[in-house]
Parts: sequence; structure tokens; C-alpha cells
Amino acid sequence: MPNHRIDLSGKNAIVTGASRGIGAAVAAALAAAGARVVLVGRVRKTLEEVAGRLPNDPVVVVADVAHPEAPHSIVEQAEAAVGTFDVLVNNAGGGDAAGPANTLRVDQADASWALNLRAPILLGGLVAAKMAETGGGSVVSISSGLGQQGMPRVSLYTALKGGLDAATRSLAAEWGPESVRFNVVSPGVTRTDLGAWIAADEKAQAKYLEKVPLGRIGEPDDIAAMVLFLSSPAGAYVTGQTIAVDGGWVTTAPSPFADA
Repeated sequence: MPNHRIDLSGKNAIVTGASRGIGAAVAAALAAAGARVVLVGRVRKTLEEVAGRLPNDPVVVVADVAHPEAPHSIVEQAEAAVGTFDVLVNNAGGGDAAGPANTLRVDQADASWALNLRAPILLGGLVAAKMAETGGGSVVSISSGLGQQGMPRVSLYTALKGGLDAATRSLAAEWGPESVRFNVVSPGVTRTDLGAWIAADEKAQAKYLEKVPLGRIGEPDDIAAMVLFLSSPAGAYVTGQTIAVDGGWVTTAPSPFADA
């Protein structure tokens, strides 16, 4: 039987959006398993605060992944600091492009596309090429259950997250022969700054949880645990997948029966 104890000692990992929430939890999980982590984000102070809590001599790279030159810059800086890459976690995302489609501005749409889809595709491709030179690796992107469901007022965001799921399948096919795996972790509402509005609103939370069989909001560590699995030898035969870590939200429909 294989030993699935996760040990990433001697491995190097890049985590974007690493200064808080899911990104910080992922960085902590990878570091606890032995990896040296390159923390990527826009604010040095918050990145350094996260780095100060991690073992294995973490590295801070200040970059806005949505900038056109950021993917190349991140790879160059990370390579100079740690040499080779074994794991990339595309966690940076979000943006403010929500609302009825007829109210969205072109600049909002372009900024959201650059952050949520262009950046993970371009950075994933560049890192995969480096991984292929050293025997392979794992790329995990953080998507959203909204990429698999329709919801009013978030058409752009859902399209971009659905696009990330689709791009991941193609990237898995593209880089699989080089032993580079691509997967997506798709959270539901998680107790982060992004999910705070629903976690703090009792009525909104109750309505959301009607559709969550496990009956609770997710925690950043729930997402980090799946990322850790996919980043490790325990997930060595998993690629091209979108894995929901949402308590069953995305697969559960409301009952049509009043007494259910």
C-alpha cells in the first residue's frame, strides 16, 4: 500500500494572493508539510507578516498578477530566489465587477479578466514549462462554485471562473506528457474577507446553508487541505479536475417539497 503521508520537504511552491484568507492558509499548509513557499501579493507588509509565521525560509515577491508583465516577473524573481518549482497555486482573484450585465463597464470587465483568467493561464503556462525541465509538478487554481451555477448579477465573474475550469482541462492535456498536473479547487462560501458579508448576516447565511448538506460555511483550512493533497504525491494520478470543496453546495438543489 502507498504511504500517503504528505511530505513536501525540499520542494518549492509559489502561492499568489498569499497575504490573507485562502492564500495564507494554503501557504501555511504547504510550509507545514516542508515546502519552501514563495508568497506573491501586492502589499509587502502583509506578505511579510504571513512569511514571519512560516518555516523553511519563505520568500516574498511583490506583484500585481493582473499586470501584463507580472507572470514573467514573478517567474524570474521566484527562480532567482529558489531555483526550481514543484507547486504553483493560482489563488489571486476576486475584483469588483459585479452587478447587472447592462451596467458593467469595459474597464471593469478587462480588469476582472486580467485578474481571474488571464493571469492564472499565463503564469500556469510559464511555471509548467519550468517544471517540465525538472521532472514535473502540480498547478492548482482556486476557482468558485459560481463557475458551475447560474446566479444573477455575477455573469462576468461566473464566466471567468467557468473559463478557468475549462482552461485547466486543456492545460492538463497540454502538460500531462511532461508530468505537470493541473487541477482546480472550487470553494463555496468560505470564512474570508470575500465571504465575510454572508458569514456576518444571519439571514443570508441561513438561506445559503439551506443548500449545503454539511450545514456550515467553509474555512480557509478546508480549502488548503485539498490544495495540499493535489500538490503532493498523494494526488499524483489526478489531473484536469475541478474539485468542489463546498460542503455539497454546488451539487445540491433545493427541494420542491414544502415539508422536505
